Amino acid sequence: MSRGVLQAVGLVRRYGGLTAVDHVDLVAPPGMITGLIGPNGAGKSTLFSLLTGVEQPDEGKVMLGTTDISKMRPDIRSRRGLVQTFQVPSLFPTLTVADNLLVGAENRRRDYAGGLLGLSAPGRGRTSRLAEGVLEKLGLAPKGPVTQVVEEVLESLGLSDVRDTIAGTLPTGALRLVEFARALCARPDILLLDEPASGLDAEETAKLSELLRRTAAEGVGILIVDHDVDLVFSVVDQVYAMVGGRVVASGDPQEVRGDPTVRSVYLAQAPLAAAASQPGEA
Repeated sequence: MSRGVLQAVGLVRRYGGLTAVDHVDLVAPPGMITGLIGPNGAGKSTLFSLLTGVEQPDEGKVMLGTTDISKMRPDIRSRRGLVQTFQVPSLFPTLTVADNLLVGAENRRRDYAGGLLGLSAPGRGRTSRLAEGVLEKLGLAPKGPVTQVVEEVLESLGLSDVRDTIAGTLPTGALRLVEFARALCARPDILLLDEPASGLDAEETAKLSELLRRTAAEGVGILIVDHDVDLVFSVVDQVYAMVGGRVVASGDPQEVRGDPTVRSVYLAQAPLAAAASQPGEA
């Protein structure tokens, strides 16, 4: 399956006299995990908003493959394959886990042979009337192959036991895994993950790392921003470091970790300082 590269080209976003994103260039290729790090106020969240269409740039453009998507609404970008998870889980709290995934799967219709993770679990789920109502409001109608995708993702993420659980009753860690599952059900070309490890314990974080690698191996491009820099540096193929709205270093994770500007900016920040001073590191 051919997937497009996500590119930020000279993106600028100003709020009065403050330039939150200052001529940022970024490339997130398919089949690779790209990390985005930076201290609070670096412009990471604003850049994410520009990429997803929540905000519009004052200068520059966002490209998905050969298409300029800068003026497209977030829902249109999502249906074109640019799918996001949020810092605060945005599930339907009164729907079951399976029905939340079904809404995600129905948000983007196209062939997706074998499911995102290459599994072949038979479709056995049914949509609740409440989920059907949500889908009707979205102008969508559930189809057999879509429920199969949902069941495959539930199984692959170990969520089958909670498939019929009301999402709003789950703890934060489980909610994040469910939101990640819903994003997978949307069959993304590019997956934007905003603080996906927040609220996860060590075991759940390890599972997330494995899922990220497996997802990228299927050809999906992933852009991740997370304060868990150990997670970021352990899974990414390339990383961008932002400070004051600008990219100050980019490329190989080890090279970025050792960059003098990055090290000086993060010197007083314990998490990155610890990551940058592991045994054997310069």
